[in-house]
Amino acid sequence: MAEKDKKPTIKGAKQRAGLLLSSMMRSIAEEETELGGTIEDPRMISKAEALARLIWQRGLGWVEQMKNDDHQVVEVVHQPDRIYLAMLLDRLEGRVAAVDEGKKEKRTVADKVGDQNKKRLNKIAGDAVK
Repeated sequence: MAEKDKKPTIKGAKQRAGLLLSSMMRSIAEEETELGGTIEDPRMISKAEALARLIWQRGLGWVEQMKNDDHQVVEVVHQPDRIYLAMLLDRLEGRVAAVDEGKKEKRTVADKVGDQNKKRLNKIAGDAVK
């Protein structure tokens, strides 16, 4: 069968779609459409920078000033969120977030070593029969 006659596999199509989506998300992340800086000195920032700043804010916690029903300014303290903090620490240490590949079984080292030993013994037994 010629190479061009082969139908694309679902796995290959998913990989191409994922790569295309990632590429589009990177280009959108570079767009400078978000407002950053301070109220006195606003500036345009990229979506990626806005997202990074949001992750830092959630990871470190922040104090928000709000008006209550009596029109008094009250401070609301938002505690650091440990999920965002863990994300920040992982990124700063160079670790990449784990990707879930579905319901893949986690095999122990002992299982893997056992499988290797079985392969070796079967090979030795096969060589002995010849």
